[in-house]
Amino acid sequence: MFDLRSIVIGTVLMLKKYTCVNITIYAETNEEDFKNGIMALPIIGLAIGFFAFIIAAFRFLYDSLFIGSIVLLYYSIITKAANLKDLYKTIAYYSKLFKETDEIWSIIGTVIICLMYFSLFRIVPLTSLMLMPMVGFSTLIVLSKIIRRNISETSILKNCEKHHVVTAFVISFFLIVVLNYKLVISLSLTYMAIGMVVSLLDKKIKNLPSSIEGCIVEISQIIFLLITYLLKL
Repeated sequence: MFDLRSIVIGTVLMLKKYTCVNITIYAETNEEDFKNGIMALPIIGLAIGFFAFIIAAFRFLYDSLFIGSIVLLYYSIITKAANLKDLYKTIAYYSKLFKETDEIWSIIGTVIICLMYFSLFRIVPLTSLMLMPMVGFSTLIVLSKIIRRNISETSILKNCEKHHVVTAFVISFFLIVVLNYKLVISLSLTYMAIGMVVSLLDKKIKNLPSSIEGCIVEISQIIFLLITYLLKL
């Protein structure tokens, strides 16, 4: 049933979870509001990417290294570095399974991702920067029906239903066709690559930490930008 009030509240919940936008909710919230908010994630991602697009457009006037660093700073601030923190926590979680007591691998992994962002922000098409966060959130939703392991510790994955997956899939392809049809190749390959990797790891990994969601978002965004650059799209 279409409930505009629930969708609005759910959208605010997603904004509070994944961005620095902190809107006070005076109404009582429930699980259904949260589920309805999941459908807004691709659009929230597009909004985040839109401002990255505007900032990156100045690379035609100023040094690309400077603009790349500004875009990375913007991305970290607007998202509260929430997904990067999840990436760090996920690497730390699985490192402990291999008896690694220090956090060196978490630091190295996070630094590598940031360096890749810094490099790719300077050289990929501007439209790919606009679409990048949308691709990350859409991939997270789509993967909810591929992962077979215990996802009870997660918040988004465990609440995704079939209509969430269909909505994310349709919106992601529609927006890419409208904004830059060439990037359909990047999106398709990203979905396939992430899907294959998750399917393989799903057979070996028993438990998924709550931080796996942010890790999926970051990795899928990097793969999307990397494919775009390597294929010269």
